[in-house]
Amino acid sequence: MSWSRIVRSQALVARNVLRGWPITYTSPSAMTLDPDDVALAGALLADPSGWHDVAPVEAFERRFAAWIGSGHAFAFASGRIALRAAIEALALSPGAEIVLPGYTCVVVVNAIRNAGLIPVFADIELETYGLDKDALCRAISARTRAVLLHHLYGFVARDFEATLEVARARGLAVIEDCAQAAGAAYRGRRVGTFGDIAIFSGDPSKPFTCIQGGLATTNDGQLAARLTKARAAAAVHDAAAIARRLRNVELNYVMQKDPQRWWKAELLWHRRGSDYFYGIPGNEVQGGPPLDAGCRMAAPIARLAINQLEKLDHYNDRRRANARRWDEWCDASGFTRPTVVAGSAPIVLRYPVLVTSEMKRNLRWAYRTLGVVPGTWFETHMHPAPEHLDGVPNATTAVERCINFPTLFSEDRWEASTRDRSSAAAFST
Repeated sequence: MSWSRIVRSQALVARNVLRGWPITYTSPSAMTLDPDDVALAGALLADPSGWHDVAPVEAFERRFAAWIGSGHAFAFASGRIALRAAIEALALSPGAEIVLPGYTCVVVVNAIRNAGLIPVFADIELETYGLDKDALCRAISARTRAVLLHHLYGFVARDFEATLEVARARGLAVIEDCAQAAGAAYRGRRVGTFGDIAIFSGDPSKPFTCIQGGLATTNDGQLAARLTKARAAAAVHDAAAIARRLRNVELNYVMQKDPQRWWKAELLWHRRGSDYFYGIPGNEVQGGPPLDAGCRMAAPIARLAINQLEKLDHYNDRRRANARRWDEWCDASGFTRPTVVAGSAPIVLRYPVLVTSEMKRNLRWAYRTLGVVPGTWFETHMHPAPEHLDGVPNATTAVERCINFPTLFSEDRWEASTRDRSSAAAFST
């Protein structure tokens, strides 16, 4: 990283000031991080003596299960590793088919394929970007054994209840992908408790972040027993991998949320950019398993996750409130709001809108007029892998035209002074 990049970045800041454009843009990622998370990560880095303790991980699992309303929760090193464990817990025969939306992330598809199963893609609807019930029915065959549905962008899927009914009528297992919807609810019950098994993610782009971590949850005793065995057999990251994740807390905070990131971000990147943790490395884009496949969550990551879980209701409330800004923007600009299903309480992780293809390809209009960096999930049917699917026209429309606005801003912060922030409280039961 050269000093010339820092000089260029400050020249752009000066240009934006002169032209009346924002000098920083709101990011859709890492916006639940606060100075207390940075301080906690720093303290954990300074004292590695407890990095392989089990108590913080078990405490996080108990707290998350109670918070979501599930009987059991199991913490893994990432959401995709939790998904693989969930799939294996279902004990499906090799060659069995799993139906899933044709508008998804490649790591979801990889988890299915690398387990020896066959993904079958069904189209989505364009109100909440969830699995379309009629498309699901057409995709089911004699070899189908499970359905994976997702609650995308923090909205409860439009055909959620109908999908559950179809699956139950045909004896199919249901995996709820709640990676983007931790805290969303339907008829007073949080998503992730309706299917046979569910997965959640702690990636920076998700509702809470411990840089990378994930959970599988279930109310089924037999599935819980299998997940218990899988977690017990799993390895833990080595010290270098744990330290890198801890260093990424400050990197993500300063680069994405710090109010003074306009000058701090490039300086930190100059010093520590080589530590930056990229969520989907090239081998996974090409279909390979995670390099840390089979790993469970480490103790310091669980400590961070507990800290984030304490804030999650607050931040989900802020997301819902901030979504009204985008409701008004849609109404004023002639775009259609996403649908809030009757009886549901979305968290609005991001606010999805179908704009023109040109607006999605060139986002400068949003930087300059709205001061935000819109997300572009998903740019392909299996984002970010460059694979195209036929027979899913709504998914193709979303790939070409859907952008998503951030629903947290730098001014949305958690006031640490409102509760006890002692290190003991961070992982006690």
